[in-house]
Amino acid sequence: MLGPVWASIYDYPAIFRAVHMEEPDEIAEEVAFLKKVWARHLKRRVRRVIDVACGDSPHGHLLARDGIEVVGVDRSAVMIAAGQTKAGGANGIKLYRRRIENFRIPERDCDAALIMSETFPVITANASLVTHFKSVARVMRSGGLYCIDVDRHDGVFTGRRRELWRRRQVRVGTTRIEVQEYKCPMAWHAGGWIYELRCVIHFADRVVRTRDLVPVRYTLPDHLEFAARASGAFELIACYVDLSFRMPLAKCDRRWLGVLRRS
Repeated sequence: MLGPVWASIYDYPAIFRAVHMEEPDEIAEEVAFLKKVWARHLKRRVRRVIDVACGDSPHGHLLARDGIEVVGVDRSAVMIAAGQTKAGGANGIKLYRRRIENFRIPERDCDAALIMSETFPVITANASLVTHFKSVARVMRSGGLYCIDVDRHDGVFTGRRRELWRRRQVRVGTTRIEVQEYKCPMAWHAGGWIYELRCVIHFADRVVRTRDLVPVRYTLPDHLEFAARASGAFELIACYVDLSFRMPLAKCDRRWLGVLRRS
């Protein structure tokens, strides 16, 4: 007997960011900090950027308003379509449906790259990390910067069975979403866990249930440095904590940003 057919929260661009607890001004703050990082570490002006795992590319749309050309890649057809609709045919944004682990696009000569929303740790295999870095490097100019946003990982989940992490409710306009989050074990040697996100979305005319399984690799600055060097395409030049140049790594509260330079 077949089990239930689950939708994905990523099929609902209008609500998935609220489910992921994104603050109202968070994207604008991230973009402002990225610009400061570029000014600090890149001597030339940033004219073209690749937004990796872009979703509907909210960062890209803000950058495009400043005259920066944006190229985005994401595996979700729904998110790409939403981003294209938001762009409204603007010449400054091009989005491609691609797997971030290994991709090719026609664009070249990007001055900077970014992968935000703590997405980088979903790349769990060493070989995929290498092909990912090489894919990004192919579209970048020598000396360009790749900024990688990573959630603070307090420790590897070592439980042997699925555990409820938290329950909460979110509202987007008149739509109510019940959220359940679980941590699920991976093999002991995998160095990570699986984040399971279940939602019950109460639209005015229907109820939709979603379930997403997201692998999370335990990721520290040393891991990022090693993987970047192994690719032969990047080197780690800086780490910044919680959108600050002054906060020490040891006092990281939420997330950190690794800055790689294209060799």
